[in-house]
Amino acid sequence: MGKTMGLRQRLLAAVVMSVAGAGEVLAQAEVQELRLEAAPLGEALRAFSAQTGQPVLFSGSLVAGHMAPAVQGTMSGDAALERLLAGTGLEAVEGPGDALVIRAVPAVPVEARQDEAPVRTPGPRRPGADRDEPAVREESDLRIDTVKVTGTSLRGFAPESSPLLMFDRDDLLRSGATSTEQFIRQLPQNFKGGSTEFASGGLPNDKNSAQNYTFGTGANLRGLGSRGTLVLLNGNRLAPTSAIGDFVDLSLIPLSALDRVDVLTDGASAIYGGDAVAGVINFVLRDDYEGAETSLRYGSVTDGDMEEIRASQTFGTAWNSGNVIATYEYYLRDELTLAERPGLAAPPLQTGDPIAQREAFDLLPEQERNSGVVSLRQELGPQLSLSGTGLYSRREVSRSTVFAGAAGIVTRSDTSSESVALSAGADYDLSASWRISSDITYNRIRNNEILNRFDGRGAPPTVSDFSSDLLSFDLQLDGDVIDLPGGTVKAAIGTQLREETFDFETRGFGTIRDGRRDVTAVYGEVLIPLVGPGNAMTGIERLDINLSGRWDDYSDFGSSANPKIGLLWAPADGLNLRSSYSESFAPPTVGQSGALDRIAAVLSYDFIRGVYGIDLPDPSLDGVNLIQVNGTADDLDPETSRTFTAGFDYEARAGRQDWSLSSSYYDIDFENRLGTTPVPGNLNLNFAPGLAFDNPDLFPPGTITFFPDEAEIDALLASLSRPIIITGGATALENIGFINRVSQTRNLASTRTRGLDLRLTYRADTDEGLISAGLNANYIIDFVQQAAQTTPEVEALNTLYSPVDLQARASLGFARGGFTGNFFVNYTAGYRTDNSPSARRIGSWTTADLSLAYEFDVDAPGLLSGTVFDLSLSNLFDEAPPNAPTASRFGITSYDPANASPIGRFVAVGLRKSF
Repeated sequence: MGKTMGLRQRLLAAVVMSVAGAGEVLAQAEVQELRLEAAPLGEALRAFSAQTGQPVLFSGSLVAGHMAPAVQGTMSGDAALERLLAGTGLEAVEGPGDALVIRAVPAVPVEARQDEAPVRTPGPRRPGADRDEPAVREESDLRIDTVKVTGTSLRGFAPESSPLLMFDRDDLLRSGATSTEQFIRQLPQNFKGGSTEFASGGLPNDKNSAQNYTFGTGANLRGLGSRGTLVLLNGNRLAPTSAIGDFVDLSLIPLSALDRVDVLTDGASAIYGGDAVAGVINFVLRDDYEGAETSLRYGSVTDGDMEEIRASQTFGTAWNSGNVIATYEYYLRDELTLAERPGLAAPPLQTGDPIAQREAFDLLPEQERNSGVVSLRQELGPQLSLSGTGLYSRREVSRSTVFAGAAGIVTRSDTSSESVALSAGADYDLSASWRISSDITYNRIRNNEILNRFDGRGAPPTVSDFSSDLLSFDLQLDGDVIDLPGGTVKAAIGTQLREETFDFETRGFGTIRDGRRDVTAVYGEVLIPLVGPGNAMTGIERLDINLSGRWDDYSDFGSSANPKIGLLWAPADGLNLRSSYSESFAPPTVGQSGALDRIAAVLSYDFIRGVYGIDLPDPSLDGVNLIQVNGTADDLDPETSRTFTAGFDYEARAGRQDWSLSSSYYDIDFENRLGTTPVPGNLNLNFAPGLAFDNPDLFPPGTITFFPDEAEIDALLASLSRPIIITGGATALENIGFINRVSQTRNLASTRTRGLDLRLTYRADTDEGLISAGLNANYIIDFVQQAAQTTPEVEALNTLYSPVDLQARASLGFARGGFTGNFFVNYTAGYRTDNSPSARRIGSWTTADLSLAYEFDVDAPGLLSGTVFDLSLSNLFDEAPPNAPTASRFGITSYDPANASPIGRFVAVGLRKSF
């Protein structure tokens, strides 16, 4: 049966890691029933990992060409591995994060290792643990076949001082998700608001989300916006999308091509650069597969007409010194209209009447995608290896909506997004423990939108073109520095050169954004094991310090140095206490720094007050006009942040049961960040002038300017990218009572969020089968925005379109033979529309998912051999989203797209066949 076991190394020798189960690994000395079919060695090792819960790290090129015999019966993990590796010239030794590392048996026997068994029981990760093994470390004794984990530049080391969630391919398949963005939306640590296809017109409290012209989906860890999460593909940056270039579109990454997803929920700018404020999500492609795999999946809502199809084909082959794998995926989903959800209220028109054309109002747009991935790896002798990856993806989206003006005009947007991502790397082993690596990455995004308005006037469509390019070159040297009593000091140093460009043009309006940036960076990292197996003492089994730093020089914003320090203390076996502190620097996006989008409109204040029910703040404002300023300010500064985390990881084993409990506290200060000015009580921006009139200190200086003189108005007009617009009851640029800059993108003082993550896993190997359970929860203590140091804090937590204090996903699983079943419960806490006394309550939302699969053995008759049938039901009990107010301007119906979904029950059936 051909199953992926590829793990990655960011353009190093494309190393593979297979992690199955959560909690502490099953001790290899314990006996258990194993059913391992004869298969290519890499596939057999992955099956071994899945059945025992033992993480295994191995290089795809190292195991390529080896066949493993069938291993079945009741035995220890040691005995099973010995049989799998017999005659291959390979052995298993302790590796990072309680894993076993498969490596070549040293060519020259070492006296200190003569009495050791080839397979050893894993214990706590020991940096440089093999330092006590060989008496002499010859270059021919050891090859560097270790993995570089997300969150560190060091090989063979897991960043245990930072919280890291790792989801392997089995986790992706069991989740029931059909696409990459669906899987990320399931994570409690990821806020569903921001740039998302569920809010095609944007969100009232997120200015950037309205720039999502292609209806993509971005990651949003901790709710800090798309700018706070760095998204990587095989450890490399991707070019951003949207009309300002502020997020990486997850929907362009095919789920069928993924081997693993790493989610680092900690600041990591000292490793990767300025965007990793809330964390990093690294999508790792399948890179080691032998055979062919065909996958088909069909799904549909049980109430409505929305259907979904995904089909993929994978081919892979390997030879003694390398391998190649290619995957193609096709994805098609129908639109979901408001007519299919009669329980949702339509946004009202300006007249107050409801929208009549519910069938023309898309809650989810129609989309079609074609994606292809090719990965190649080749060893050129004992020291040099080359690797390369290519990803092509094209997505087309059609979205229809009804503009909530007076007439209810139907608009249709047809968009296309085309992405090409190429990377090539070379790794050279300078010695047994030092390696130099180089890689080059290029990513290009081309977007096009055609917007039609069906208003009977016959006006031509509005056509927009925007593109984003990224070219990066990296060079790194890493290895072992010195042996200490506590272990081996590891270090890495490197440099990066990066060029980014972004342009946005609307035909007939000219260029709106045109930016370019060059970045030069140097970085370094060192792991110092102060206490380890060689000098452990009571109460201190391990004590590690992890130091890293990065200096970035931006051609448009100057330079910045960003440090990170991590501390790991293991007071007892199975218990790790950890903490980290980091700083980061994030310049505005290239699209924002090159923005030419500053616009303004003149409106009647009486008209605005009538629409929103605003009382007249003062008689002097009766009958005045106002100027509403939008777009990006022309004096932006870089964003800065400070992140602190602390937590513990506990693992225990009792008989055939394994437990794992992890918890993390985080505190993030995101200062000088870009965004619109928060309004106290999370109120609409049009309430700001009345609040500012009563208390001018509520907003930063210049946010609301009352009774501007002619010179101030002239200066504003001169800064605009386009002529001012007269609308909303106003007839001329006259009688200006105030200028409102609340919705203009500027540097705000800070956003601070604190919270707790909790993750619990349980695994029991019983006579009836394998039972597993888990809980992943995020509790937010506060989420506070402050427009300036002199203005009051605005608590956005538990308000409409903002993060809520508790999200959780619990799971219960059972596996026996070829059958696996998983049941999930998802919970989102209730909240209020805002913090005012009259705020409306929005209820909590609990949904359940079910995933079932059956895999036939390779010796099953006919076409059933190597075949997997699966069934998944999302929102099993068809729970409707909690009722919430509508937002006509943004095309939002009576549910909160940042915290719920209108899809309802969705049923999907799938078939996978390996050849």
